[in-house]
Amino acid sequence: MHVLILGARAPACLAWALAFAQAGWTVSVGDSLNLPLSRFSRAAQHFVRLPPPRRDPQAWIEALVTAIQARSIDLVLPTCEEVFYLTHGREALIPFCRVLTSDFELVHRLHHKGRFAAITRNWVLTVPETHLLVDRQALLRFGDDAARWVFKPAYSRFASQTLIRPSIQQLVEIEPSHAQPWVAQRFVQGRELCSFSILINGQLRAHGCYRPRYRAGRGAGIYFQPEAPKHVRQFLEQFGRETCYTGQVGFDFIQDHAGRIHVLECNPRATSGVHLFDNQCEKLVNSLSDSHMPVLEPTAEPRMAALAMILLAAPQHALNAGFWRDYLRAYDVIAKRGDFWPLAAQVLTLGEIGIRAIYRRCGFLAASTADIEWNGQDLGEQG
Repeated sequence: MHVLILGARAPACLAWALAFAQAGWTVSVGDSLNLPLSRFSRAAQHFVRLPPPRRDPQAWIEALVTAIQARSIDLVLPTCEEVFYLTHGREALIPFCRVLTSDFELVHRLHHKGRFAAITRNWVLTVPETHLLVDRQALLRFGDDAARWVFKPAYSRFASQTLIRPSIQQLVEIEPSHAQPWVAQRFVQGRELCSFSILINGQLRAHGCYRPRYRAGRGAGIYFQPEAPKHVRQFLEQFGRETCYTGQVGFDFIQDHAGRIHVLECNPRATSGVHLFDNQCEKLVNSLSDSHMPVLEPTAEPRMAALAMILLAAPQHALNAGFWRDYLRAYDVIAKRGDFWPLAAQVLTLGEIGIRAIYRRCGFLAASTADIEWNGQDLGEQG
């Protein structure tokens, strides 16, 4: 069996590549970067260079079909935001292989932070009060009460543009529109949690929850402390029943001071929680096809992106003994026994993204997804 894993720049792709290789599959990885992390793993027998999907979605699908046919791919598994382009064009792929996604309309509803909030009404966990903002007038209605709200684009990632309890001066700089909507979500003070799950036709196959103990700024987590709140598991089971979702999915939650858990947003793709299953690779792969196995649960030991911990978190916590205790008890998600090239290749991947950031005149996190992200634009046209 031959799998093509997309989003080779992502550590999540590396985790899947190692899992499939250990399960006896032939592994190809694909990306529109030249030097993505997973390209250098011993688990990846082939690298497929693809055009940027955001620039021309149709050309990306055509290149994908060509690669699938040339390499006799049996399964395509996305890990990053290329999932939106994949699910939009999957009708061209399914005659040749299995594609691990849901339909485009559902994935779109989950990605849009305003539409997702409406889905969860009356569920076991619900989204805090959320309002869609499509013009400045709607935005300014919150001006006198902005300190009780969080504002973020309806299509966004890494919390890079999120404004938490902003000042009036910060608020007036936002310009929501129908093409670029924002949401206002009531602020909830508390403790952050995240989840990673695999569902097939609504059936929960693998599920883990974790606390992002350390982050890269305010965005992506770089330290993953496993936790097991029962209400999060119940929420995922209900999510499966209500949506019949197929694919990987992650959710962000906040647990308030009274212990109540609120779901904040959905990421209909792989998240860092996949690393919590790296000690049971064959079972993780089998979860995609075996409907009779029990729901796979994660390791109890924390995982981390060690290089990011040293470069981004250590400068802030260098004198904190607790930080170093956390660091020493966690396993790196990049450096694996017998597969050390990705550890060095991180520098190449980060360097390529850094060059793109300079060329695009944007931040590093923005550059890391600029060619694959989807922000609601018409996929029938070039991005």
